[in-house]
Amino acid sequence: MNRLWHLDWQALAGGSGVVRAMVCLSLVLMVAGMGYLVRLRDPVQGHVESVRLQLQLQDELEERGARLVELGVEQQALEHARVLLQAARWRLAAGEGMSELLDQLALSGHEHGLVFERVEVKEAQQASVYRVQPLEIAVSGQYPALRLWLEQWLRQLRLLNVERLTLVLKDEGIGRVDAQLRLHAYHPGEELPVPASLADEPAQAILSKKTAFDPFRAWSPPREGGDLAHVPLARLEMVGSLSRAGWRQALLRSGGRLYRIAQGERLGLEGGVVVAIEFDRVEVHERFYIDGRWQARPRYLVLGTREQGEVRDETDERVERRAIDAGAADGAGRDVSG
Repeated sequence: MNRLWHLDWQALAGGSGVVRAMVCLSLVLMVAGMGYLVRLRDPVQGHVESVRLQLQLQDELEERGARLVELGVEQQALEHARVLLQAARWRLAAGEGMSELLDQLALSGHEHGLVFERVEVKEAQQASVYRVQPLEIAVSGQYPALRLWLEQWLRQLRLLNVERLTLVLKDEGIGRVDAQLRLHAYHPGEELPVPASLADEPAQAILSKKTAFDPFRAWSPPREGGDLAHVPLARLEMVGSLSRAGWRQALLRSGGRLYRIAQGERLGLEGGVVVAIEFDRVEVHERFYIDGRWQARPRYLVLGTREQGEVRDETDERVERRAIDAGAADGAGRDVSG
């Protein structure tokens, strides 16, 4: 530094122009450097830090925007799950109470010809967000009717859960089966609006009223000509009879086909049993539940006509025998003896 101050500045200034320019440039750089160190270093560093912070905040903003999109999707999924949950809770009782359930029970049982001997509504049990209502039901009827009724009754909108089912054959002659059921009905514990998804509920297929298999009946080989146990008596016509060694069969016609029927076989839709066969008529006893007990109702197929006489019940002394009288008056009996 001492050497610098001892330079001959006049000699340098009187030198060439290049030297003078370099000297001026050096002085300017020195002044600029000193000015930077004194006045500009802190603002420049502050600007650099601001740019870095801006870039960091922009990255965080983009990340939060992506999270917001994900949150919107999750909120939509949550709302959809809430709607499904509310619809499922509504289906616990389908907007109905216990009185409506008992009305459906009575109507459906009457439709299938069943007899309810006992219906007991137990005390409701409170679960976390719903109530459980146990029911004890004792019902009797033929197995095909019981099976069809149970399948149809459990397919309604409200939830019904069968906890226990017991079937016992009580009357082998007519195939009467006693059923003991314990089932659970449910209620959400509050009134809920009908879900909009109910409009998309598919229509249920109509159940067939003919059940080919009955586990409570003894197996028997199929007879030639078919089975008349599922043909209404009004569609059967007696056209003759066959007799051999005191054993008689009736010849019945239905749908253009001929059938041979013996005593003890079943006819009609009401579990009718052939109890007697004469040369001009067939007597069939049907079983009906009247006045709190099972009673037999005789019906008749008369030769040459499709009309049937009947005895309404044991308390009715008037017997309708118009068809029998008509058959006797026509005298159109036919007896083929072997």
